Amino acid sequence: MGSERRCPSCGALVASDADWCGQCYTRLGGPQAPAGETLPEEAPGPPPTVAPETGAPDKGSETAAIVQTEDGELEWPCPVCENRNAIGLGVCAVCGTPFGRLFQKPETRREIPPKDAAAWSILVPGLGHLKSGRKPDGIARLILFAWTVGALAALLVSRFGTGGLGPTASLVYLYMGAAALVYVESAVDAYRVAAGDPPLVSSRMLMWGVVALILLSVLLGSLVVLPAARGG
Repeated sequence: MGSERRCPSCGALVASDADWCGQCYTRLGGPQAPAGETLPEEAPGPPPTVAPETGAPDKGSETAAIVQTEDGELEWPCPVCENRNAIGLGVCAVCGTPFGRLFQKPETRREIPPKDAAAWSILVPGLGHLKSGRKPDGIARLILFAWTVGALAALLVSRFGTGGLGPTASLVYLYMGAAALVYVESAVDAYRVAAGDPPLVSSRMLMWGVVALILLSVLLGSLVVLPAARGG
């Protein structure tokens, strides 16, 4: 393709204006000049940061660091779900985030007092994250809280007028606990994020929490609710 060229070191395809090879990090010298023309010289930028095995991105660099394991293999941490992927993967194996997102400059965080962020999340879970500029985290908590409260309301309505929770009691308690946990966690993490501290629950932990809630719901429904309903 006219807009691409090959790295002279590893042969990987790179953009014509790329300064570094995304596979082997060889300096390419900037964009190629058309025939008969020359390009002005530019000061070389810093190479991608490669950090030793630490289990987390290098917080001192402008972009998240490439991680080198004890075996000498290179891995890149996904900026969305924090999963570590082999350097040869173009997208995250867990959430599908492109490798290029690793080198994008982070969005400027909105300045909001931590107490205000917590107050917004007490009003509506996830709203404090949205006010702090953490849109994906805020939307995830908002959807999760709405789902747990909606499921809890549906279970309670289904047992209205029956004289008790019956076989759905286990699911009612499960979703009641999940809704309360999301409510408290959203307020606490909104305060921490607005204060510049890392959240207690990362995006990856939240994702696995949703998976565990779904599996536990299916398990309780299959082993407790359905047999009791059939027996009744």
